[in-house]
Amino acid sequence: MFIPKLKLNCLKMLESSIFEAFSLFLISLYTIFILFWLTLADFFPMLTEEMLSLIDSVFLTLFFVEIVLKSFASNLGYLLDFFNAFDAVIVLASEILNLYGIIAKGLGVLRLIRVAVITVRKISGKQSRLRHASKNLNPVESVITILQQVTEIDGLSSSLK
Repeated sequence: MFIPKLKLNCLKMLESSIFEAFSLFLISLYTIFILFWLTLADFFPMLTEEMLSLIDSVFLTLFFVEIVLKSFASNLGYLLDFFNAFDAVIVLASEILNLYGIIAKGLGVLRLIRVAVITVRKISGKQSRLRHASKNLNPVESVITILQQVTEIDGLSSSLK
């Protein structure tokens, strides 16, 4: 009984406008950081690779926690989206490499794909929502809700009749 309530509260928090704004802010900040690291870091000798790697590790840890929470709240449905799964693999690989002391700033470039995907989703209005986000986190109810939404789309419901 405790786990479904925890998942529901987690889901509400993750889909709140404050959390989404914070997430976008972190992604934007990380984008600037990666671009700086790849292009201008050599001009600042006081910034060592270890310092930059530590900053990268902090960002990656925050992204990893976000992925774990979204996966937990959606019964792993979050990872069914290709770009979410791709992002999770890159974050996990980067975290593992950081744990072994291997600096792989090139993986940060792959993380920039996330920025492009989020931008396209924002422009197109196709927000990625966590799957099975019903009150009881019941996948059957979620499917019924999705089917109801699909039949309400203009043109689609009339062509099905």
